[in-house]
Amino acid sequence: MKNKMIAFTSLLIVSFFWGSSFFIVKESLTIVQPFTFNAIRFIVAAIILFFVQTLSERKRDKRFHEKAGYVFPGILIGLFLFLGYVFQTYGLQHTTISNAGFIVGISVVVVPLLLFFKYNKKPTMPETISAVIALCGLLFITITNNTSHFNFGDFITFFSAIAFALHIIYSTIYAPSYNSLKLTTIQIAFVGLASWTFALVFEDWQVIFNQELWTNKFFIFSILFTALFCTALAFFIQMFAQRTISATEVGIILATEPVFAAIAGYYYGGERLTEIGLIGCILILASIILTQLKLKKHKHEQYKDEKTIHKM
Repeated sequence: MKNKMIAFTSLLIVSFFWGSSFFIVKESLTIVQPFTFNAIRFIVAAIILFFVQTLSERKRDKRFHEKAGYVFPGILIGLFLFLGYVFQTYGLQHTTISNAGFIVGISVVVVPLLLFFKYNKKPTMPETISAVIALCGLLFITITNNTSHFNFGDFITFFSAIAFALHIIYSTIYAPSYNSLKLTTIQIAFVGLASWTFALVFEDWQVIFNQELWTNKFFIFSILFTALFCTALAFFIQMFAQRTISATEVGIILATEPVFAAIAGYYYGGERLTEIGLIGCILILASIILTQLKLKKHKHEQYKDEKTIHKM
């Protein structure tokens, strides 16, 4: 019970960090370009994780069985994480913090749909209803006062929701079998190196040699905050928590992320949602919670399905 409470509280804090970081990331993109920012953020996080891993190399995770060969799973999970942040970061340049936060939150609704196409696991009626409600909510929050069509940034951000959903699925598959710290380090390092590669090709990466960049207090704060709290610590907690508490509980806790994003956008970004947009936010939150809530009589069936997926 004590360990579950610690995991619950830790994930709630992680959700707060992720939600509040939308404002920080958006402001940082006025200083450096997306791939460059993500490269610095994830490489710094990888260095932190590698340092911690080196210090604890002789200590084994005695509570859980540890399998070797964690490099491929780490890279695969890292690939989906990389794509998620690419779409999210670019989307933030063309949409509001509130919209981005809620759209990314749809990832926990997309998960059961992807499980159906990938593993032929049919969604339940509540999950189907949740998907419809989420789409209605997405439509509401992406209609602005001056237009009746989807914002380009919202469209791009939606792809990040799909990528993050795949990240959740494959994390669920691999996290119980591999060392949490090693699995986190590999995926974070992959995202950092992939972002750096794309920065070299598509962006003006020479800006990192600009002295003004490294004397900018906000930029330094944004890198340290997102690298330490939103990346290294957050993803380690996520990997470990999925071994301690159920996926349903994890999903419900992380569903609070878009709420924190909206609050951050309101207090720090000066953003306002219209009444229709607010209704859309409520609908998406409702769909996220509904799709994650499971009746007790379905728990045994869900456990069997997850074991089948793990074997695949």
